[in-house]
Amino acid sequence: MPQPFYFGNPDRPLLGLRHAPATTARAAILLCAPLLQDGICCQRALWSLAESLAAAGVETLRFDWHGSGDSPGDSRDLRAEGLVDDVAAAAAFLAASVPGRARWLALREAALPLLAHAGRAGVPVDVVLWDPVLDGRALVARWRRQHGQQLHAAGRFLSKDVDCGGDELLGFVLDPALSAGLAGCDGTRVVLPAGSRLAVARWPHSPLDEAFVARQRAAGVEVETIALDAADAPDWDDPGQFELQWFPRRAVNRLAARLAAAA
Repeated sequence: MPQPFYFGNPDRPLLGLRHAPATTARAAILLCAPLLQDGICCQRALWSLAESLAAAGVETLRFDWHGSGDSPGDSRDLRAEGLVDDVAAAAAFLAASVPGRARWLALREAALPLLAHAGRAGVPVDVVLWDPVLDGRALVARWRRQHGQQLHAAGRFLSKDVDCGGDELLGFVLDPALSAGLAGCDGTRVVLPAGSRLAVARWPHSPLDEAFVARQRAAGVEVETIALDAADAPDWDDPGQFELQWFPRRAVNRLAARLAAAA
């Protein structure tokens, strides 16, 4: 079972969940969850991935972004730069706990703050992007589109005229600075330090920016692609499944096996 604890900057503490191997860890990995509703829906998948890795001898750390989940603060505290700080704090904590270079995995839009931190690292890093969302502007537009569908088209409310405050998005009360900051993020332009390793895990229908991959290879980054089974790919944009937990068992098992084998 994971061991919960708080860590990080006292002014911006984070709730961590440590999935520890039964014996001395032979490697370590940081799991970064997506944001808002995606982050809620993916908890079972990330928990299962972390438990599988721990069983294979890999120390695994999950955490809640400051202002989300069981971390202190509330959703108004979410900021684009703060998310980058959270990744940095989690990566530093894991590096101090387990010797050697840890892998950093980001699911969906967690790729944006993770890449921002990795691009500034100045030393080779080991990054895994799972179904990555790299275009911050498109992400914010998708959120707003889904918000409108939940209000007016998904059958959630009897009245089609229902409205909410301008600071609410997908059930979260947010500072407008979050959307503005994320909309200004372009993960496709980030280039990892030379000597880094990048793995991209994706379902067949998932978009992959080939120019982003080409830039990494040109900069001396080793890139691999992990193909996931199309049959268990979640439909992120289906308004009728907005609040459902998703658990792509085959994708989790394949990722766990590949990451454990490479540890």
